[in-house]
Amino acid sequence: MLPQWISRHSYSPVLSSDDSEAPLKPSMNWTNWLAPRRVRTALVLALLLALVFVVSRFSTLPERLHGFVPTNNQTSTPFMQQEQCNCSSPEPEPVNTATEPAVRWSDFAYVQYVTNENYLCNSLMILESLHRLGAKADRMMMYPEHWQPDNGSDASYPNKLLAQAKDLYGTKLVPIKVKKVENSDDPTWEDSYTKLLAFNQTQYKRVISLDSDATVRQHMDELFLLPSAPVAMPRAYWMDHFFLSSQLIVIEPSEFEWKRVEDAMNHLEGHDYDMDILNKMYDKSCLVIPHRRYDLLTGEFKGTSHENYLGSKEPWDARKALEEAKFVHFSDWPLPKPWLKPKPDVWEKHQPKCVGEGEQQDCSGRDVWLQIRDDFSERRQRICGHKWDNAQNERRSSVPRTPQRLKYEPVFS
Repeated sequence: MLPQWISRHSYSPVLSSDDSEAPLKPSMNWTNWLAPRRVRTALVLALLLALVFVVSRFSTLPERLHGFVPTNNQTSTPFMQQEQCNCSSPEPEPVNTATEPAVRWSDFAYVQYVTNENYLCNSLMILESLHRLGAKADRMMMYPEHWQPDNGSDASYPNKLLAQAKDLYGTKLVPIKVKKVENSDDPTWEDSYTKLLAFNQTQYKRVISLDSDATVRQHMDELFLLPSAPVAMPRAYWMDHFFLSSQLIVIEPSEFEWKRVEDAMNHLEGHDYDMDILNKMYDKSCLVIPHRRYDLLTGEFKGTSHENYLGSKEPWDARKALEEAKFVHFSDWPLPKPWLKPKPDVWEKHQPKCVGEGEQQDCSGRDVWLQIRDDFSERRQRICGHKWDNAQNERRSSVPRTPQRLKYEPVFS
């Protein structure tokens, strides 16, 4: 049975002209259906409810859309609330010292040895470079025991440089008695045995001995963390057979190894130098350091073949070679070392030559070589107060070239 208000207003009698008794038919007049106030009120309420529902759904749309964006952290704060989040960096996780022990850099040191005033300045330049480049290990200088660090106005030149090494570059000074071995073949190399005193610096777990006639372009702290070995050295790559270069030596000082080295110095065979002693002792047990990056000779920029240095037939790029090098050793015979002023004719004859002709001419080798020397001269003037030293004080410059010495400082054609 229909409700009374529907029966009264939704249907109306339709009288046929033929039949006054025809049945009731539904009325299609919607105006009549909407006429009652209760119907209109119900429709308005329904529309309001629908509107409230739609508004509530759209108000959370950004959050629901954000849920479809992939994130690295599913618990991250929605972007609508980022202004309230704590955006500070998380605290780093503590290092597990059981598996990753911290490096105690005071256990390691870069070592310089000094036997005369000329090389004292060179060593000071090496120490300044390590200090400026942020090397973490200690810096140590072995110097003749009759010198005394002194920065007073009346102090001698060597004593002032020692004080500078200590005060400006944090160098630990170790007085030593210069180790001199009589050798008539070349008086210059007599003092080089002093370098081997680094084996006796047992206050350190590892030291790196660097020749001072060189330029440090990057620190080499990573070499202190090499696998354990009494000695690590690069190859003398310019030689035709395997031979170790003593221009850079990583040493694990110990009383045992020092006694072996000292015994070898006291029982020399022929004209053995420090390089020969180390090769006879460690050529079968030495840990070999890549010469590329760690022992680049300046003469390499004068050469025409670079396969020995590169280790392959890759194209030679002088600028790239210098950029990657950490330790560059001055070796430009017959040109003198960069602290000795060369004669103009010798300089012109023996500096690197440009390759090619016309627009295809490549002078990058010469440019890089000049850059290395100019940098050395500028730093020497700034650090030591003078650019050149007296050639008469440099015994090596007057010593004739011999086949024995060719392996130490090769001639690059």
